[in-house]
Amino acid sequence: MKEYICLGVALILNAAANILVKMAAVRSSDSDDGVAGAMAVYLSPLFIGGLVCFGLNLLSYTLALQKIPLVVAYPIMVGTGYVIMVIVSRYCLNETLSWIQIAGAMLILAGLVLILPRS
Repeated sequence: MKEYICLGVALILNAAANILVKMAAVRSSDSDDGVAGAMAVYLSPLFIGGLVCFGLNLLSYTLALQKIPLVVAYPIMVGTGYVIMVIVSRYCLNETLSWIQIAGAMLILAGLVLILPRS
């Protein structure tokens, strides 16, 4: 059970990392481009926070992989991560979604239900 908590933590950290990197990129792209723009992104607190979240994600995911088969953990990580990003992108970043993207997210969730181990 502890391994699934580690996987859940890894999912949340991965989502947070992606959101922070996106926010850093958007905020910095308004001001500069080229080398100065890249440096503004890489040195921003949002980007650095994203890197920290990616690092902690890797640690938590590694702990989860000690007990969960990769054939189960990886689809959960990628599929659930995609669904989280769809929701966050829509409601927190105001990105638009098509009905096809929403349907795809639903199909991914259905697939995840099918690959979960049965006891």
